[in-house]
Amino acid sequence: MALFPLLKHVRIEKYGLYPGFARDGTFEVTFRPGVTLILGANGLGKTTLMTLLYRMLAGTQELGLPEGEVGNARLEAYDLSAVQRKQFANRVNDGAENATCELTFDLGTTTFSVRRKLANLALDGWTLGGTDQALDEQKLRDTVTHAAGLGTFSDWLLVLRTLVFFFEDRRALVWDSGAQRQLLRCLLLTPTQAADWTKQERSILSLDSRLRNLQAAFRKEEKIQRRQATQIEDEPGVRDALEVAEQRRQRLTDERDALTDRIRVAERSRQEARLSALRAQDEYDRALRELERARLLAIESRMPNADQSVRFIYARLMSDNQCLVCTATDVAEVQARLAEAVAQRHCVVCDSVLAPAVDVIELNEERLQELQRRVERSATQLVVSATNRDEAHAAYLRDSEQLALRATEIEDAHQQVANLVNQLPPDQSRRKELEDRFQTLNNMVTELRAQLETERATFNASLDSFRATIHQSAARIKEHFEAVSSDFLYEESRLSWTPDRRLVGQTGGDTYAEYPAFSVELGGSDFVGVQRRANPAYVSESQREFIDLAFRMALIEVTSPDHVGTICIDAPESSLDAIFVDRAATVLARFADGTSPNRLVVTSNLGAGPLVPELLRKAAPPGERAKTLTNLFKAGQPTKAMVDGVVEYERYLAKLMIALEEP
Repeated sequence: MALFPLLKHVRIEKYGLYPGFARDGTFEVTFRPGVTLILGANGLGKTTLMTLLYRMLAGTQELGLPEGEVGNARLEAYDLSAVQRKQFANRVNDGAENATCELTFDLGTTTFSVRRKLANLALDGWTLGGTDQALDEQKLRDTVTHAAGLGTFSDWLLVLRTLVFFFEDRRALVWDSGAQRQLLRCLLLTPTQAADWTKQERSILSLDSRLRNLQAAFRKEEKIQRRQATQIEDEPGVRDALEVAEQRRQRLTDERDALTDRIRVAERSRQEARLSALRAQDEYDRALRELERARLLAIESRMPNADQSVRFIYARLMSDNQCLVCTATDVAEVQARLAEAVAQRHCVVCDSVLAPAVDVIELNEERLQELQRRVERSATQLVVSATNRDEAHAAYLRDSEQLALRATEIEDAHQQVANLVNQLPPDQSRRKELEDRFQTLNNMVTELRAQLETERATFNASLDSFRATIHQSAARIKEHFEAVSSDFLYEESRLSWTPDRRLVGQTGGDTYAEYPAFSVELGGSDFVGVQRRANPAYVSESQREFIDLAFRMALIEVTSPDHVGTICIDAPESSLDAIFVDRAATVLARFADGTSPNRLVVTSNLGAGPLVPELLRKAAPPGERAKTLTNLFKAGQPTKAMVDGVVEYERYLAKLMIALEEP
């Protein structure tokens, strides 16, 4: 369990971008429980302020997140360059020579206050629980990491970048299994377990890199040896046979590499097909259970005086293909007769006409038919999914058999080449030296490959335990996600526990790791039940952002022992469809409605849309809403557009203030 930063107060002094409300060079914002809105216009410093908050928490280090998915990237903190440390100095004329920023925040019951010079982000002072501390960056990092309940400062930066701050370049976290597993690792494991995970994973990646470099050297040495061999006169026919043998060996090697790539793709397809079949089976079972319950109600209305066991036997006989009493399987005629009796409201024993039952909810025939059709559709989808699964599995097995065959053929080809080389006339000591070096490299490649597979297997054993620990929180994460996403989406939505099976490293092998991960499933007008949405392209842009936000909120709610934290969002309305404004405001207000310590810091342009006033109406009562605003039109350095268009800006601001007081 981890603690998330709870922002309390920021004070910026002598920074030209923020002269302050009194125009005295001091700009302050107090973050109360609930929403804090940073209101401004383009160029007024909204994003800069959000970046300042992040930098006060992150200090002078950054995390090297790759473009796209995190995958197996080594997530290690690195020091900002001198140029990067001047990112705030370059925004003002005086280079922020005397400017400072001080942020006060809580981690659980521990209060931090960190002050930095904005000219170069140098640490200018920090306190712990109100007590001054030595100007030591490393001590500050270690103290923050420990107070947050994390193992490394890199994990702290990961939490800030992927959960706390929602910048304009925000990544779709719920669709990035690599980022997910790293977050689940550092949030739900102990610091010792999280560090052990990272240590084993990095050891594998390091070994994988060494092996790939060695393989490259081996191939280079192989070419040199082949070139040297051609310079030696040999017995008639041996050289030609050797060339043919080497070409065959190379062709087989190329085919093996191509098969390896195909198997990787086939493995992913097989897992996707297996999950689809499991979901289809689940949907079919659910539909069948609903039909059975409906039939049981119908039996109850036709057999008002029979006890529960008799009703149950008849209901099972109508649903199963086997008699529950004698286990006979030729029951189709009996099933049809029972169904007809139920439909006509006749006694299923003596065929007497029955009066409607009292205090029994009857299901009409149309409802039963609808449930039957749902079972049939689900059965059809199950057959299709099972067929796809079996075909994917068969393709995987075919390629695996071919790969095993190629391995045997390559070994034979190596032996054939070696035999032919031995038939060549004796050569100089140089050739022997090359052969020895070639064999040494070959042995090293073999040993490293075996060591890599051993370390992968060891890591997988540890991962089984880690995954089991993380899975204990999976149900609560899914529950919180569904509660938040249902406030925004019209469709049914949920998270599915979908472990991500992949190879650690780039070198081929048979030992795949199964990482903990969730996938998103959504309903749709053309689907039976919910379907997995494998990547962000399968949903609209507004759905994508708020599905991801729901996932972040769920992680904060479940993984923090005090269930509180801060989320900072830069321009949440940027991709929002108009019809989703009310629902989006509900989602945001749910996290920060003022009844909990949670903070939601949001930036927005004046007149950007109806989301901001709607959010503040939901998050704060009348009379309190204006207090949530930090108005950069009053506290920031005016842009030329503001000066020239002051009348229009004032008009928009007045309209916003009126809208805030509407019920």
